[in-house]
Amino acid sequence: MERQEARRKVLLGAGAGAAHPDLPARRRRDLPHPDRCPSRRRQPDHRLGLAAAGGGAASTQLSAVTTPGRRPPALAGEIELTRLANGLEVCLVRSPQAPIVASAIFYRAGCRDEEPGAGGMAHFLEHLMFKGSARYGPGEIDRLTQSLGGSNNAFTSHDVTAYWFVFAADRWPEALAIEADRMRGLRLDPAEIDAERRVIVEEIAMYQDEPWDALELAVQAAHYGDFAYGRPILGTAAELAGQDRERIAGFHRRYCVPGNATLVIAGDLAADTLARVEEAFGDLRGEAPLRRPAGSPPLLGSLRRLVRRHGDVARLLLALPAPAPDDPAHGGLRLLATVLAEGRGSRLERRLVDEGELCLSVSASLSDHQLAAHFAIAAELVPGADPARVEAIVLEELRDLATRPLAEEELGRARQVFLADWAWGQERIHQQAVAAGLALAMFDLGQPERLLDAALAAGPQTLCALAATHLEPERGSVLGLSLPEA
Repeated sequence: MERQEARRKVLLGAGAGAAHPDLPARRRRDLPHPDRCPSRRRQPDHRLGLAAAGGGAASTQLSAVTTPGRRPPALAGEIELTRLANGLEVCLVRSPQAPIVASAIFYRAGCRDEEPGAGGMAHFLEHLMFKGSARYGPGEIDRLTQSLGGSNNAFTSHDVTAYWFVFAADRWPEALAIEADRMRGLRLDPAEIDAERRVIVEEIAMYQDEPWDALELAVQAAHYGDFAYGRPILGTAAELAGQDRERIAGFHRRYCVPGNATLVIAGDLAADTLARVEEAFGDLRGEAPLRRPAGSPPLLGSLRRLVRRHGDVARLLLALPAPAPDDPAHGGLRLLATVLAEGRGSRLERRLVDEGELCLSVSASLSDHQLAAHFAIAAELVPGADPARVEAIVLEELRDLATRPLAEEELGRARQVFLADWAWGQERIHQQAVAAGLALAMFDLGQPERLLDAALAAGPQTLCALAATHLEPERGSVLGLSLPEA
């Protein structure tokens, strides 16, 4: 059940606490992964102080200072932000608890930037970035990564595409060479394009065959409609069939340029780290392109229901419209997700899993989309359990949050769990790099701090008002039910 719970958070967006390091798009493949079963541990309290950093390039530095009685900073490590002359945004996160370094590059190019009829292009390009550039042949990046004892991966979301590496501190510059070479251009061999197209078509079929994935895609499409976030990140088999070398190369030339990228280097950094970045990327050129219009957000209306038959147990997924992560209300809603379904003391966990024995698992989360979000509640039912009863309990708890302020004891527990989850989400160096990169690529470096402040400052009356405004099921929500096949 723990594995299912974690998987739901990946599918539906961030969990109750920190921005999840694996945005919705799946892990590319099973390479060594530095974040297997991380243990929770208490983090020291810190305070973020703002100071100007010296040096040639204009930069901003954020320092984490231990302060008793204060919460941890929203982003771990000592952060220095710089922009190179060619527009590349560079973020150095000094976090020397272990002799390792993670690098992550984010391109502001996701599913929402694809032309009509070219769905899945950003994800397709993500695959092809590992299939050959001027210096590295097909598969060589993975072989080199493993030979150096490192790990790598990539993800595509509706808003961004990202690639990250983790190496020992004396080997990490190889990641810079790889990323700079891929930014310069790809081989895009027609045989490799055709092979990866077949891989992704199989991936699409696999997700359609998996009950949770199929339900999520259906609810997402119904919830967002023609808005960019209603599109499947992988595209469709028909769309992929029309994507040839010329179109893929054009997408790469347009979006994989310094002015459209954020590079984060985190970990045990040497004094010459920025100089190494300038040496690797300084000769590259390219300004950020205008992003494609995302369309109009979904209109609010009454609760809509989708019913499917798939698998051998019933599943429920409720999606409610929610403000984007840079909205002041988003943090409080994250805390309400904790109240509802984070931990054994949470409301839905208690009523549906522990006491009611109606569900195998339940979760609540907010998506991380840049322009609009949704609040999701997911439940996998015990065989034979009544979906109508589960739905009634979920709606009952939403009404209760909107009409009765939380007791201080329940609110205190939720805040503790929220903070623990936030800290847990940045225990590993690659998580710290990804968290900083997501903030910079989609918002700004202060956005996580504002979100965390808003979540922890929300009191009982504020949370009650937020629930009444945003967690009303008749306010444009979509309820998806996946029932057992007959």
